[in-house]
Amino acid sequence: MKVLITGSDGQLGKALIQFKPKDTQIYAMNRSNFDMLDIPSCLKIIKSINPDWIINCGAYTNVDLAEKEKELCYAINTSAPITFAKILNDYGGNLLQISTDYVFDGQKNYAY
Repeated sequence: MKVLITGSDGQLGKALIQFKPKDTQIYAMNRSNFDMLDIPSCLKIIKSINPDWIINCGAYTNVDLAEKEKELCYAINTSAPITFAKILNDYGGNLLQISTDYVFDGQKNYAY
């Protein structure tokens, strides 16, 4: 199985890579090789890898600046994952979107 992990230099990305199943090929993507603001470049990489899964750990995480940098935050946390989902829908594969309690507190009894 091929898994593309965005945000691979972050805490969660590193943990996923460290504890990956033996039969899984990981494509570790970080800011330097997978700029989530450069959607055409990301799509080219996704198409070339053709992953079974994208685990999106990449995110705009500066909560204090998010209100001031709304467009940047939206592009990374919303537009990029939507685009990933669309390309996976067209070419096959699945998206696992990771969030935090800053967005979803986990208190609902049903899917967000």
